[in-house]
Amino acid sequence: MSGIGIISQEYKSTANLFKNLNDYIILLKKHHFKLQSANKITDQEIITARNYLANILGQIVAQLSDSNGVGENEQNPSQVPPFFIKRLQEQHKGDISWYKNDLEEVQQRLVGNEPLTEKFIGHLDELCEQLDAETTRLYRKLRRR
Repeated sequence: MSGIGIISQEYKSTANLFKNLNDYIILLKKHHFKLQSANKITDQEIITARNYLANILGQIVAQLSDSNGVGENEQNPSQVPPFFIKRLQEQHKGDISWYKNDLEEVQQRLVGNEPLTEKFIGHLDELCEQLDAETTRLYRKLRRR
């Protein structure tokens, strides 16, 4: 695959992950803050959002724990692009172990159907912000080619 093809594929996977992550976080925030549209959210939508986010957080934590940061299991390939993991490692190089612990705690709350606090929602928001920044970086790189 050519250089532009690789960047294009990376952009596509990062943009898709960002959209899904953002949509599910918004859904959980509507539910958590009991916004006006929250009464239209079904229990199944909440379960789906929690499961998706827990799965993505598990992948992120696993890759952050990997010495290369890009450890993909052939039987269970990651949806999380390696450049995004690298961005998180750079952003949290001084506190990576605490950061991973925070993400694991959010993941456990999602899996355990425990309520999310503003602190945990903040961690999810930060992931979205970093993913948005990575998507923007890749888009600019594509535009320069």
